[in-house]
Amino acid sequence: MDSGISLRSVTADESHGFKPRRSPRVVIEGETELSPHKLYKIEVTVRNVSALGFMAECSEPVRIGSYVSLDIPGIGPVNAQVRWQIGVRMGGMFVDPISLARCDWTATEAD
Repeated sequence: MDSGISLRSVTADESHGFKPRRSPRVVIEGETELSPHKLYKIEVTVRNVSALGFMAECSEPVRIGSYVSLDIPGIGPVNAQVRWQIGVRMGGMFVDPISLARCDWTATEAD
């Protein structure tokens, strides 16, 4: 897993006209594994993450509404529900919110 990750926050203006998000998303490029139904693992690239959910690129279809486990560096496996999938992109909502301060993708180093 690559630790050289660039970060930036996504503003409501960048949400392409959709209603503002309840939790700010941080744009990342993090490689990890997604496990549908805990039966097998799929390599995914997480493109953004918030305390409430994520958007990732996934080469295999994952059923909308299904529950998955996303391995988040610094936190470990996190349960989520797949909310949408269009082509290779998919979005999920965490069952329980996560702490971005504990996430290796978004945590900032102390000076």
